[in-house]
Amino acid sequence: MTGSVLPLAAWTVSLDLWGTLITHGDRKAADAWRITEFDRVLHAYGHHLAPEQLSEIVGRTRAEAAHQQRTAGAQPGVEAQVRAVLDELGIDQDEPDLLKLLLAVHTHAVLRACPQPIPGAREALDAIKAAGGRLVLTSNTLATPSDVHRLLLSDLGLLDRFDDLLFSGDLGVAKPRPEVFATVAERAVMPPGRVVHVGDDLLTDVDGALGAGCRAIHYNPRREAARPHVPDFAELPDLLVSSCSAAAAELISRSASHD
Repeated sequence: MTGSVLPLAAWTVSLDLWGTLITHGDRKAADAWRITEFDRVLHAYGHHLAPEQLSEIVGRTRAEAAHQQRTAGAQPGVEAQVRAVLDELGIDQDEPDLLKLLLAVHTHAVLRACPQPIPGAREALDAIKAAGGRLVLTSNTLATPSDVHRLLLSDLGLLDRFDDLLFSGDLGVAKPRPEVFATVAERAVMPPGRVVHVGDDLLTDVDGALGAGCRAIHYNPRREAARPHVPDFAELPDLLVSSCSAAAAELISRSASHD
């Protein structure tokens, strides 16, 4: 790169996590482990349930929480999710250590899916940093709290590549709510127009970022119709540089026309 000013020096690049930077892994394995361990804990407390009943209730509770998050930007509490399961099963939530044990299972089940970085993700992050961009991870969380996410990111060699980490479980609201993206900008001490969010979900990532006054790029490996989009991480750094350079030139042109 030539010139004294790096092309992304005045920009924050925000990236989604699941389905964008890392795969979802084997979701069926994670779900099966959660049910098996829930059943083991409940059995130890004298509650003998049909696995099908437990699986249906846990799955429905998670689906309802995910729907609320995706459509309204609500952030379901992890403890509230487990309490909802116990309530539907008619089990006393105050039994000593029961809730604590079930929470440990619920929040760590995702590790059983063994998610992996999307091919080219590490290299793309390094190239964005080399271009001067501020890197922020902006992720919705459902059953997995931020401390478990940090552990996972560290194990995958991604944690140290970010300047900031934002998790909806810590914020209390989730994408696509504009408050999430406003927080990205505020913590970067940049206007929203200098934040580019990259993600695989058109509603929560693209429309959410645009609605908050940020810019957005759709990570679109399936090459579905989108605006604008990138199908491969290898193309992302160059697309960011060209898009941000064009946006900066447009702002300068507008400013000059008003002088």
